[in-house]
Amino acid sequence: MGRNRIAALVATAIAASAVIVTQLPVANATADEQIYVVSEAFTFDEPTGDANVTTAAKATADTSCSDATYALKTWKVGSLTWLYNSAGVPSNIAGTALNTITASTNTVAKGANRCGQAALTTSTYTYGGTTTLKPQVSSNGTCTGNDGKSVTGWGALPTKVLAYTCTFYNARGVVVASDTLIDNVAYTWFTTKPANCTGQQYDLETTLTHERLHTAGLGHVDQAKNAAQTMTPASSPCDTSRRLLGAGDYAGLKALAGK
Repeated sequence: MGRNRIAALVATAIAASAVIVTQLPVANATADEQIYVVSEAFTFDEPTGDANVTTAAKATADTSCSDATYALKTWKVGSLTWLYNSAGVPSNIAGTALNTITASTNTVAKGANRCGQAALTTSTYTYGGTTTLKPQVSSNGTCTGNDGKSVTGWGALPTKVLAYTCTFYNARGVVVASDTLIDNVAYTWFTTKPANCTGQQYDLETTLTHERLHTAGLGHVDQAKNAAQTMTPASSPCDTSRRLLGAGDYAGLKALAGK
């Protein structure tokens, strides 16, 4: 197996991630009209010592741009319009959350990276405004149905889960909708890293870049071997080192585009 690619897994270690693929039947539907759904969780990494010196941060200088490992799923984005539901957004980031989520979305759309690689233009993500619709994600971490809308919002999630994405795609492997739920119960979020960041404080931008990469069609890479890549399955408190893409994340997007 080549260095620049690892096989996409249907399930990673359950403590780190849950990946479930199911087919939603459509009466009298053609093959292209059948809709599949996949769900992925982004969890937190147990802090070990100084929360400001994370495993990923230590690895970034050495491997961000030299580790080209990625994992592909079976879908990709052509164009996608996403909506934002602000209900339940933590008060400390209420004024900055949407801009941060938008920044993460644009990072994935353009392939913005830490390695000086050229911008990508293969997929289009359009912000469609606010909505009262809720992400089709339950508080126990399951996908609840496809309403045809891509909604990012806030709510309760299972223990250790920072965010959860349900992506719906057709038999041609094209995403038709993708919902993301961000936990607003167990963790403290920031959009600008606090001067004295500690404990259970997590970076919203890192988390949403990871989730948008799931929507785009990337799977998890190894938490230890590929620690500097955004697509590791867990994030440490206070870590902002993976807001932009590493070499593997970028290579994965190029592979999805057939480049």
